[in-house]
Amino acid sequence: MTGTYRKIVYITTSLDGFIARKNGDIDWLEEDPSYDYYPEFIRNVEVILMGAATYEKVMSFGIDWPYQKQMSYVFTHKKVHSEEKNIEFTDEEIDSFMNRIQNETTGDIWIMGGSNLINQFLKKGLVDEIIVGIQPIALGSGISLFTEQDDIKLELTKVSSYEKGMVQIHYNVIG
Repeated sequence: MTGTYRKIVYITTSLDGFIARKNGDIDWLEEDPSYDYYPEFIRNVEVILMGAATYEKVMSFGIDWPYQKQMSYVFTHKKVHSEEKNIEFTDEEIDSFMNRIQNETTGDIWIMGGSNLINQFLKKGLVDEIIVGIQPIALGSGISLFTEQDDIKLELTKVSSYEKGMVQIHYNVIG
């Protein structure tokens, strides 16, 4: 029996669609005290998927691993080790990885990033929902959320706005 999870891209971009500066910096992200969706979102997440650059960015914050309650998988071709018990590094192909974990997972799967991993999942039709927070800043250049690929048809399910100008848009992927 397949799990009851949803595969969700949950990410923040600039108004012009960049998830980071060209050098990977996310210094432009601004916290908004009125933003209240994350606690609800993370409560339902059982598995987090990320690429090596995203993992390294999280580790660069100099804090304890923030995802203690979730199992995290880092897709990388590098040999990496972590002392955290709930992080696994893999170079497994996405299709075989998803086949392997689908029966073990009942909570949501957060496809955290970066854009390379997100776009691989999108190309394979392995994303159910996209939640994008749009910060009120235009960077002009950087790492784009979406890369060249076929059209992704979306159905709008929710829009929220916050005090400092961030807008969050929820879509179901329909094809």
